[in-house]
Amino acid sequence: MQTQLIIAEKPAAAQKIASALGKSSRQTLGKIGYFEVSADKKTILVVPAVGHLYTLAQKEKGYKYPVFDIEWKPTSETSKTAAFSKPYLENLKKLAKEADEFIVATDFDTEGEVIGLNIVRFACGQKDAKRMKFSTLTAGDLKEAYANILPHLEWGQAEAGETRHWLDWWYGINLSRAASDALNTATHSFTALSIGRVQGPALKILADREIEIQNFVSKPYWQLFAHVKHPVATEPLIATHERDKFWDEKEAKTIFAKVKDKPATVLSTEATKQTVNPPFPFDLTSMQIEAYRVFRIPPKKTLEIAQELYTAAYISYPRTSSQKLPPQLNYKKLLTSLAMQPEYSKLAQKILVKSLLKPNEGKKSDPAHPAIYPTGEVPSQLDSEQKKIYDLIVKRFLSVFADAGTRETTTITFDIEKEKFILKGTRTIEQGWQEFYQPYVRKEEVELPAFTNGKQYEEKTKNEEKKTEPPKRYSQASIIKELEKKSLGTKATRAEILDTLYRRNYITGMAIQVTKLGLEIIKTFQKYAPEILSEELTKKFEKEMNQIRKGKLKMPQVLDAAKEVLVKICKDFQKNKAEIGNELKTALYEAKRDEAFLMTCPNCKVGDIRIIISRATRKQFAACAKYPDCKTTLPLPQFALIKRADKNCQQCPYPIIKIIRKGQRPFEMCLNPQCPSKKEWNSKPVAEKS
Repeated sequence: MQTQLIIAEKPAAAQKIASALGKSSRQTLGKIGYFEVSADKKTILVVPAVGHLYTLAQKEKGYKYPVFDIEWKPTSETSKTAAFSKPYLENLKKLAKEADEFIVATDFDTEGEVIGLNIVRFACGQKDAKRMKFSTLTAGDLKEAYANILPHLEWGQAEAGETRHWLDWWYGINLSRAASDALNTATHSFTALSIGRVQGPALKILADREIEIQNFVSKPYWQLFAHVKHPVATEPLIATHERDKFWDEKEAKTIFAKVKDKPATVLSTEATKQTVNPPFPFDLTSMQIEAYRVFRIPPKKTLEIAQELYTAAYISYPRTSSQKLPPQLNYKKLLTSLAMQPEYSKLAQKILVKSLLKPNEGKKSDPAHPAIYPTGEVPSQLDSEQKKIYDLIVKRFLSVFADAGTRETTTITFDIEKEKFILKGTRTIEQGWQEFYQPYVRKEEVELPAFTNGKQYEEKTKNEEKKTEPPKRYSQASIIKELEKKSLGTKATRAEILDTLYRRNYITGMAIQVTKLGLEIIKTFQKYAPEILSEELTKKFEKEMNQIRKGKLKMPQVLDAAKEVLVKICKDFQKNKAEIGNELKTALYEAKRDEAFLMTCPNCKVGDIRIIISRATRKQFAACAKYPDCKTTLPLPQFALIKRADKNCQQCPYPIIKIIRKGQRPFEMCLNPQCPSKKEWNSKPVAEKS
């Protein structure tokens, strides 16, 4: 009797695959479960991994650089935090000995292919395996994937994924070691710095914007407004001079004096209609951007939530760059399933009555997966954030099948002493798809009352002086969009890169601000090793990995070229080691000093209140830097990371601090121990405080 071994990426996926293929039973081997399915003349073992069971590691121990001699090793052997993965690997090794046929059923992308490939060759001792390809974990799609099983691994995808892992390891380890070595030589202590193949260019984009903001010189300008009174309107309607901005104050004042509070005569009234097409289906990036816009959920968290919804079989695979929904998905079946859910029933039925179901698609495609769509499975036990993301995905899916909307813009041109003032208002006259995408459509509705050509209306003229503003800082969503535009990173890695920059204290804030440490790192690397920050070099590697995926390039060609670049960078670091170390030392010192600052001392009004850690007891407290002249001290929570929350208490002038403890949810409190807010806070049980 034949035994098939199906390799799933995670336990939840293994359970769904087994249930789809027949009557399954859960078995245990050691502490870890797997699933057995009895089929006609064969036994199917569906065995889960827990993501990457193998990771790249240096062959020989040592902190040298550059180092290129690496190999795949079990993740449990390279990291203590990954010890939990060892039983999963042991299970696969043992069960592989019983198998006659091997099938990889991990996620169908480069990461999933690498996970499957490593298990096949290292745990199962096989050179190849069959491959299941699916975009949802619904029973129907899994049965179809099993019935149409691919005869081999997706080798282009596997080699591209493996190349990425090698490049990221080489760049991350060698560049970080080079930078850390220079810093540690200068400080005579050990501090780890991190920089990577995509981290560098991403940080430079943010730093360039930060420098642009710092160097921005504001310019004054003037605007003239006519506050026109209309009998129907409760408030005056504001028309703007046709020039919009005046850069010459004298000219603005001259025109203002001429038109001040004079009647406004209607020269023309023009109404134009604009067709507003439905949005495109979600790819990962557009979903992350939209989730941030409407919910302020960070991109990394959005991906995590989407992955949970995918694993539960409620949506399709989220790590896609496609904006296309192929007809093979069976639109009618999906919409009919959504119509069975009460909250979407009316909307789905309105789409189903259309004679032609055709989505409004974008240009972007993905050879592995379609755009993100709901499977029609009825969700249960979703938390608040999961509900938000699911609702967003469903309504986006519905809206792409709906009709275009229509907006009408009315433009009124007034004459005031031969100076033209413009008043505009826009309203929706046909909702179309916007009905299906509520409440996520945000379009300003300004409906103007009727004006009569040639008629005069009273107005009060305003002359306002304003100043040009610096460019806006990137948000977490806009930098993800910028990285995609510049082809830096992948759809699946950009949010993680951003998170790494936060964790390294190179950037801070929701409106992303580059810290002094981040700016100094960019300044130093730009001077001594600009290749680290090169967008072009990073994009070149991305293109080459795409070529590998298509079978037009091989992994060794790309790695050999990368090795040459890294050797040169490391030589530059060695040559300028002292200068680099001293510059990074200064930046690190200033960064730590800034991080420890909490407020100006409320008593002496001169010193800074900073976080102090006692060398003797390792306890932390806040104290004035002017000690012993000023002996002001404030208590702090122990065994926690303390950070400024960049806001002040509403009940006293002291700052709010954020308390972060490992394994617990961060919370905020006022630094002032006598603050009125502490009375309520101190009355709470300890569990509520933390």
